[in-house]
Amino acid sequence: MALLALSLALHGCTTTAPARPGGPTPPSATDTPSPAPPAQGALAIERQWLQSWFTGTPVQIAQRGDDALTVDVPREFCFDSGRSNVKPALAAVLDKVAESLRRVPQARLTLVAAPGDGASDTALAQQRAAQVRAHLTSRGAPSARLANATAAPAAATPAVQLRMELAPR
Repeated sequence: MALLALSLALHGCTTTAPARPGGPTPPSATDTPSPAPPAQGALAIERQWLQSWFTGTPVQIAQRGDDALTVDVPREFCFDSGRSNVKPALAAVLDKVAESLRRVPQARLTLVAAPGDGASDTALAQQRAAQVRAHLTSRGAPSARLANATAAPAAATPAVQLRMELAPR
């Protein structure tokens, strides 16, 4: 039952999110993004902003010790078995990641890891990673900042994983 509720919550995350009783209200789609923050705090701000959208869902957003921002979406919310088409729940997450990339001009994705259905599904994992990249660019993420993104081995991850870093100066 809880999994169904989480699935429905993720499925409903598109460009706007309803207010949560007793919780913070995510920014609306019509909110004008503020100018890019200084580089040191840019990813911390994006982590908080992304977390405000996906609180209460199985989407994991974290900032690592090396300041990289990671976003993990469990496999069951990303793709149907044997398919590489992006499911609506993953699309909602990717829409916000694309917006983050537009909001922080110095940010880039250094990893796009998409799982296959099994340990030997490397080709499917690569097709899925390509679909993730295509979705991001279709939402305005600059393709030049996805140039170093790669597909991970199929068995390496139980989730779609994205890693955002700031470009070296």
